[in-house]
Amino acid sequence: MFGLDPLSRPVAVIEILLLLAFIAFVGWLLGRLALSGRISSLRTAIADQEAELEECRRSKAAGGVPGTIARTANTPKAPPAFVHADPLLPAIAPDDTPELIDAEPELPAVAPVADVQPVMPPAPPVIPTPGLPATGNSEAAVLSRIAARSGELNFDRIGRAVALEADDLKDIVGIGPFLERKLHSLGIYTFRQIANFTKEDIDKVNEIIEFFPGRIERDNWVEQSKSFYERKYGSKN
Repeated sequence: MFGLDPLSRPVAVIEILLLLAFIAFVGWLLGRLALSGRISSLRTAIADQEAELEECRRSKAAGGVPGTIARTANTPKAPPAFVHADPLLPAIAPDDTPELIDAEPELPAVAPVADVQPVMPPAPPVIPTPGLPATGNSEAAVLSRIAARSGELNFDRIGRAVALEADDLKDIVGIGPFLERKLHSLGIYTFRQIANFTKEDIDKVNEIIEFFPGRIERDNWVEQSKSFYERKYGSKN
């Protein structure tokens, strides 16, 4: 038998190539192990994130974090200063059109008083900001959606008002703080405007403020607003 001479050039070249191949194989194997560990770590992190997201969804569905609307709905509301209509009265018939109130309230003359602290006006309505998403259930997103649809109302019929003229709409049975902010975002501030609602206005406002269908009629907002307007400003025909 003939053996290979380890000192010959061809044998040396073959040994070097075998050594390089072995080193390359070891490097590839180590790389695969490192990549496998990295992938396993990423899969574990993704699974943890999915578990947290699912837990958050279950908590929200179960009412664990009810949000602003739920808190508003569950908050006991103080009785209004004036209660004209029974909130359990039947809804207004479709052909009932409320009487318009065109006259502006006359403000009584007030003598100047020294050292009177200025009264802060109500907060202005939320105006949609370019680039701000109008989706979601946060209060800012809801008010932004409502303000964006204010042009759908016929203000020539119901009248226009600004924040400085705002009445306390929470006096109306069925309107809470958050619902009042929704109406402000829509441009509705006064009893006079609500008293001028027609059936068409009621349906449109009910839709825009994302309220329970038919609730405005069941709570009789129009008649309550007429009563509050007359009590506060006097009958204007």
